Amino acid sequence: MLKTLNILLILVMLGAAAYTYKIKHDAELLEEAIAKVDRKISLERETISLLQADWTLLDQPGRLQRLIDVYSAELELKPIQPDQIVQPDELPAPSALPAPGSVPVPVSPAGRYAYNTGVAGQ
Repeated sequence: MLKTLNILLILVMLGAAAYTYKIKHDAELLEEAIAKVDRKISLERETISLLQADWTLLDQPGRLQRLIDVYSAELELKPIQPDQIVQPDELPAPSALPAPGSVPVPVSPAGRYAYNTGVAGQ
């Protein structure tokens, strides 16, 4: 009887040890996944910071004025007139728009969307 009880208690102890190991292993996997997501978040924040800095450089009034001066003949930009600013209800009504999905989206042979081409594959 005592031998059977000892064997039973050893089996229970081994089962408890295996279960504890499984829980510990699962927790380590979750910690690795969380660390991976944290690294991705950090990378995305850094990318956002870089893009904001780039946008700030591109949006400088002096730089934009130089571009306007260089490309003024091609762009034919003119100062805005006060009568050009209208309220939304003063805009002309749009013509009937096609139903979504009724106009096919052109796709190039490579499987990418063909934008601003008018015809697929050009």
